[in-house]
Amino acid sequence: MEILEIVLALAVSMLLFSTMASMVVEIVHRTIRIRKKGLHKMLTSFYENEVKQDMSNLMNKGSAVEDVTAFINKITLKSGDSTVTTMEFIRRFAETDIGRSIGRRADKDVDVLIDEAAERYEEYGTQASQLFRKYSALINVIVSVLLAFALNINIINIYNAMQKNETLTQELALHAEQAMTVYELRAAQDTSQAYESQEALKNDIKELKDTVRETQKIGLPIGWNNGLIFGDNITSANVALWIFSTLMTGLLIGLGGPFWYDVVKRLTPITRLAGAMMRPSARKGEGQKDSNDSGAKEDQPETVEDHRAAFKKVIKARHVIDGVNNKTDKLLGPRALRL
Repeated sequence: MEILEIVLALAVSMLLFSTMASMVVEIVHRTIRIRKKGLHKMLTSFYENEVKQDMSNLMNKGSAVEDVTAFINKITLKSGDSTVTTMEFIRRFAETDIGRSIGRRADKDVDVLIDEAAERYEEYGTQASQLFRKYSALINVIVSVLLAFALNINIINIYNAMQKNETLTQELALHAEQAMTVYELRAAQDTSQAYESQEALKNDIKELKDTVRETQKIGLPIGWNNGLIFGDNITSANVALWIFSTLMTGLLIGLGGPFWYDVVKRLTPITRLAGAMMRPSARKGEGQKDSNDSGAKEDQPETVEDHRAAFKKVIKARHVIDGVNNKTDKLLGPRALRL
């Protein structure tokens, strides 16, 4: 029983620390604008390989395609977007020079070209996402190790404290659901919104400070308040042990929130069955999560028809604005694009 509670408490503490590490990683991302840079790099590659080389052949002789900077500005609306969904891309692509040229072609050609553009854009986006995840995983490990040393997070100290203080162990066990809820809320957040906003950055820093204070309030032995490493007997062996164990603690934290969330989620019912003191509202919380999950599944994914309709709608609006609707219909014949 006691061992199970300590294992659960350790897992909860690792989940709390990994959440803190993810907050620091997000602050780093916001500060150096890594998502925006990644999007621009992906759009540049798309422009060079798809628009400039292939699709520009669809333009009439003498017509020019905007340069890469103008193309990216139209896709991102010059607003510093860090993400652009496929639907947003299709709508904005219709406003580019190549998009307007495609819009003047017959329905069959438009459908084929827009399907191809959407499919290729998603392929580029998938590749960029995979690279970003690898980069984020590496940054997360580095940040976790630095966080462990900066806050003196040492798993040996934590384990010893839990053995001596049953109240601390039970408090952390009771904190399991709250820690999972905090992780779920952060995982559900759309961090791309207001990505370059200074206010968003300040909120992230404030949230990190609040989380550190909350963790210390629980009673976890972290920080440098007493200025000691292992009691009063500070020797070279103890310092070496502290460095090694703190490094290992950082690597454990670097396993990431998803890993520790899964561990806590699996250990919680086992500890409850073993008689651990868990909150009565656990099942209610699980029910709410299932309800939210089922609600999320009701959202219908975008379809090829949605992409086509969005593109044609923008082209139609542009034709009306430019006053070329009638001219286009006369030129394209009975199977022309009629928007």
